[in-house]
Amino acid sequence: MKYAQRDFSPVPGADAELAREAAEMKRRRLKYGVYAAVFAVLFVCAVIAVNIFVGYMTDRFVWEVDMTSEKLFEISEDTREVIADLPVDVTITVCSDETSYRDSAELLGNIYEILQRYSALGGDKIKLRYLDPNLNPQIFDRYDIGGDLARDYIIVESPLRYTYMSPVSLYSTKTDDRTGRTYYVGLRAEQALTSALVFVSSDSVDRAAYIRGHGEDYYMDQLDSLLKKMNYDVTDVILAQNDIPEDVSLVIISSPLTDYGADETDKLDAFFRRGGDAVVSMTPATSEELTNLSLLFEEWGVRYSSETVFDTYQSLSSYPMYVVPEVAVIPNVTEALNTKNYFAIVPGAMPIELTGKQTASHTVLALMRSSQYSYSKSLEEISVGFDRAEDDRSGPFDLCAISERFVTDKNLNSTRSDVLFCSAGMISDSVLSASNFLNSQFLTAVINYIREDGKGVVIPDKNFASSALTVRSWQISLIFWIIVILLPLAILAAGVTVRVRRKHL
Repeated sequence: MKYAQRDFSPVPGADAELAREAAEMKRRRLKYGVYAAVFAVLFVCAVIAVNIFVGYMTDRFVWEVDMTSEKLFEISEDTREVIADLPVDVTITVCSDETSYRDSAELLGNIYEILQRYSALGGDKIKLRYLDPNLNPQIFDRYDIGGDLARDYIIVESPLRYTYMSPVSLYSTKTDDRTGRTYYVGLRAEQALTSALVFVSSDSVDRAAYIRGHGEDYYMDQLDSLLKKMNYDVTDVILAQNDIPEDVSLVIISSPLTDYGADETDKLDAFFRRGGDAVVSMTPATSEELTNLSLLFEEWGVRYSSETVFDTYQSLSSYPMYVVPEVAVIPNVTEALNTKNYFAIVPGAMPIELTGKQTASHTVLALMRSSQYSYSKSLEEISVGFDRAEDDRSGPFDLCAISERFVTDKNLNSTRSDVLFCSAGMISDSVLSASNFLNSQFLTAVINYIREDGKGVVIPDKNFASSALTVRSWQISLIFWIIVILLPLAILAAGVTVRVRRKHL
């Protein structure tokens, strides 16, 4: 058998061809390598540029997203409007280095986030700066008039005036009655900062005065705080000694125990004639008949009854003295209140009778009313018991009213005066401090209406935890019937049905 033989001798020019292919591959590798290096450099430069741009835009326009469940850092529309309408430039000075605030994992860190948003929203109107007092000791010489300015404080200043606040005051707290320990339960930085912006940028500062000298309730810390949040300067006036100062636009008559003199009611009349407003809160536990005050109130179309209202249907957690009233929806007064998710409470409510004096220049409107199941008792009857008796007066009762009067002088210039009439329990410290009640928002809305100029901005605290659950008496009854009666009966009926069906299989 013969086999074919292969010729393995080199092909002429093959080596040269291989060399050319190798050179071409090397050239391509170099080319692609250069391209890759150039693209890598360009990509790194682009990432750096984008980061710089995003960082600048974030500082300038606040692009951060608030991911907290409570929306702690979200700025409300009220604040946005205040910032947009600032008539003067404002400087916010933090008495600290920025690193201490920015890197703090607790109190200061939350405030830092809020301040960044104010600065970004304000643009050129709000200048935010951090000055370390150790390096800038002159800051205390300039601003520390009261002697309480300290490190980490925040100063809000305009060409008109300035104010300052501590970091602790930007939080809401709660004290445990059992242990005496105080806890931070919410953030109120937006309220404090926005109020400060309004205060330093307003042309003038309104004043409110407590009328003193007749055993009035002196401990009104929560009402004081509310008025100051609304940018009132709060003072006291003893009518027996002085007239009401001309710069006072609002007076508070808080639970007087003795009657006013005729000269004192005359001073109040003069105050109302010039357009002054008032908040009146009364208690049935007085030392004597308040004859002169009662006559003054009747001129405003209101009469108090020296009784206490109980409500077995609309009350707080089966305590009939803690009445939960229906809040009337009045345009420009209470229509914006969130009455679906919150309710007001009036402990120790006094019935208020509207005397019917309604004219074109004088109107009286009821703002709160108890249910038809309510009843009233005198102090003597309460000492016997709270249960309803046959001779108790039946409701519903008006529990809060606003009286509005227009006065026109000889030159046809008209001034408006408003008086809010309520019970002492409605504006007590324990009630106004509870964020789960509507009282603080209600009082704010009414005073804002009374005030007319809209300077008062009140922003609810942002709680770290959900508010305490409060239920009304009828809700407790409904829960009882559903859970204790109806649900067990339904389960029992279902069990009997299943048993009967199985028995007949």
